[in-house]
Amino acid sequence: MNCLKHLLIFIILFCLSNTLAYADFSGKVVRVIDGDTVDILTVKKQKIRVRLLDIDAPERGQAFGDASREHLASLIAGKNVFVKENKKDIYKRTLGTIFFNKVNINAKMVESGYAWAYRYKGIADNKIMVKLEENAKQNKKGLWKDKYPIAPWDFRHNQ
Repeated sequence: MNCLKHLLIFIILFCLSNTLAYADFSGKVVRVIDGDTVDILTVKKQKIRVRLLDIDAPERGQAFGDASREHLASLIAGKNVFVKENKKDIYKRTLGTIFFNKVNINAKMVESGYAWAYRYKGIADNKIMVKLEENAKQNKKGLWKDKYPIAPWDFRHNQ
């Protein structure tokens, strides 16, 4: 009976630790840092830096870097949003998908031409983002108005 009790406590603690590690949350966007990173103040007054999952926006100092940040700000700055958390990145930022009024803001950034589909070693995991990127490129939206757009990963590599 004692072993069963310990096992049950272990299972409960294990489940709680996994739940707390990556928990979806809501909050107000208090700062738009760039086209793929924001600070959100939760209802518990905790500030969380969120890196938008599956996208990569132009860097500061790069063509369309300011436009990308401004576009993201126009969508969610000062607004209450919902974040579906995926995991933490190496900088301890939350990687997540941001929703405002049930609209996927990450997808909206790519669809409107202000971000690329994120690629790791040249490969994009999210095929929906790739399709949105292709459509934005075909329609010359946002950064795709530029004749020779430079991907953010190439820009960072050259800096």
